[in-house]
Amino acid sequence: MSKELKSKKLGNMPIGKLILSMSGPAILSMLVQALYNIVDSIFIGMYDPINGVTALSYAMPMQLLVNAFGIGLAVGTGSMISRLLGEGKNEDASMTAQTGIFLALVASAVFAVCGYFISRAFIGLYAKNDPVVYEMASNYLTICTCCSFGMMLEIMLNRIIQSMGNMIIPMITQIVGAVVNIILDPILISVAGLGAVGAAVATIIGQIVAMCVPISLILKDKNKFDIDIFFTKSFRLKKKIVGGILQVGLPTIVMNSIGSIMYTVANFILGGFTTPVLVNGETKQFQVGVWAFGIYFKLQSFAFMPCFGLNQGCIPIMGYNYGANLKKRFNKTYRTAIFLALGYMVFATIIFHAMPEILLKMFSVPNDQVVISEGAKALRLCAVCFIPAAVSVITIAMFNAVGHGIKAMAMSILRQIGILLPIGFALSKYTSMGLAGFWVAFPIAETVALAIFFPIGLATIKKIFAKKDLENPVAQLDGELPTPALESEEVA
Repeated sequence: MSKELKSKKLGNMPIGKLILSMSGPAILSMLVQALYNIVDSIFIGMYDPINGVTALSYAMPMQLLVNAFGIGLAVGTGSMISRLLGEGKNEDASMTAQTGIFLALVASAVFAVCGYFISRAFIGLYAKNDPVVYEMASNYLTICTCCSFGMMLEIMLNRIIQSMGNMIIPMITQIVGAVVNIILDPILISVAGLGAVGAAVATIIGQIVAMCVPISLILKDKNKFDIDIFFTKSFRLKKKIVGGILQVGLPTIVMNSIGSIMYTVANFILGGFTTPVLVNGETKQFQVGVWAFGIYFKLQSFAFMPCFGLNQGCIPIMGYNYGANLKKRFNKTYRTAIFLALGYMVFATIIFHAMPEILLKMFSVPNDQVVISEGAKALRLCAVCFIPAAVSVITIAMFNAVGHGIKAMAMSILRQIGILLPIGFALSKYTSMGLAGFWVAFPIAETVALAIFFPIGLATIKKIFAKKDLENPVAQLDGELPTPALESEEVA
């Protein structure tokens, strides 16, 4: 796909240096993306502390569903490209990239139609009895879903470029999009007085600008990036390529859609927890559970996004070395990624436990001690899940890298639905723990899912490389290709 890829750095650069070069830019861009994710809520909270965050929390499940399709198609495309490059099939990799772009365009068109017709009905499931929240959430969601093409193409192009070994362009892309959104939010929300509409417009403009960055760079250097993004040459869908993308992409879509399902059900469960607050001299029943969960979900991106950046950097490395049958490099990448993820998640857990009130105040919380106390409790209890989740995120990346998307999907289902929701519902509704019971379910779900799937992950690695050895015993030597460059690199 590009001359740069022919150097095969994914197969011969020392693992530690390779992970830093691949994941470092992605981690930085993901930290910026985490800020991007909460900016709307911060400024809309300043605009309307009582209704703002709650309105965006009700819109979040549908946004997660749109993101799920964008991420799933991109992960499927990137995973297939990495494996094809590891096998030396560069022309097939180029065709896969073009197919992925086409699928992203189709998905964005489908969501534009669906978003226009069902956004208000979806918000009505929660907030029809609260006209202010209903109107804010409906307007925000309709605009974001109808204009999702910027996000879809940005994610797809970034994943394609990452699979080619370039992590700098995706970093620049996300930073540019985040900066544009951050600049426009206060202008459109508060200065122009557009409220939720302004937040939505700022979001889609940021996404469109971010989309333009990789497009312009690809067009500028066509020799380096052999991708026909405008379909100027003859193009047709190939069943084998579409099937290869969807083999990983569909489970990833389902896996990420699980977050949407989880958030939807959680809003129904948490909607029953309210507390009276004083608004303009009148008492209003404030949905403290929905509000606290919305803030936690935004803030936890600061914990998870760097792990997802590590995930993005390691999938091409593991995918390439699996395709090239380099078992030692594959295993070392997996172990190193887990170690790095654990270190960061421990740090994030300490922050959430040490200063939850300070974190909450970024969102202009209602001046009510019960509300602040419940929010702080949510952050502290939920953050306990970060440590087991670190290993889970990397294990899911490993499954995706080797084409075992079903296992990644099953692990996510267990974490976010199979354990979390039943236990959260039971503990919050049928015990004296009340709202705290739902927060406790997060670390329980992560720990149980990890205990089940980590051994499965280790067994999967053993099995797939044993199969590789049987298929090509001559080219395999103790998990390494018998070339002087690779042997000396492994010793180094």
